[in-house]
Amino acid sequence: MSRITDFLRSVFVSPELLFALVPLAIYAYEPMWADMLHKPMSDSVGWGLSAAGLSIGMLAFSYKEAFDLLSLSGGRKVLIEWPDYPKLKVRVLIAFGWCVLGSIACICATWMVAKAFQPLLGITLLISGIFSAATATATIALARFSLRELLGE
Repeated sequence: MSRITDFLRSVFVSPELLFALVPLAIYAYEPMWADMLHKPMSDSVGWGLSAAGLSIGMLAFSYKEAFDLLSLSGGRKVLIEWPDYPKLKVRVLIAFGWCVLGSIACICATWMVAKAFQPLLGITLLISGIFSAATATATIALARFSLRELLGE
C-alpha cells in the first residue's frame, strides 16, 4: 500500500505537474496571453517543430541519464540493498514519463497550430509540454548528481 501511495504522491505532488499546469491555468484566466507566440508559429511551422525537437532532445537526455542512474554496474551494486532504491527507481521512471508526456504534448501542439485548430490552446500546450519536460529532465539530472555525491564518484 505504501508503494501505491508513494507513486500517487510522486505523480500528483510533483514539480512536473505544477509546471505543466501553470500555462494551462494562465490560459484559463487569460486566453489571449499566448497571442504573442501565435504569429511566429503560424508563419513558420519550423518554430513549433524546433520547440517539439527541444522536448524530444530532453527526452533522449532523460533516457540516457535515467538508464545510467538505474544501472547497477560496478560500484553501484550496493544500491540494490539500499532500502530507498525502489523509491528512487519509481521517481526516476515517473520523471521519464513526464518527459514523454511533454514531448507528446509538444508534437500535438505543433500540429494544432499548423492546422489552425485552436492555435492559442496549442501554444499553451506547447509551453506546458516544454515546461514539464524541462522540469522532468532537471529532476533526473539532480538525482544523478545526488547519487554521484552519495557514491563518491
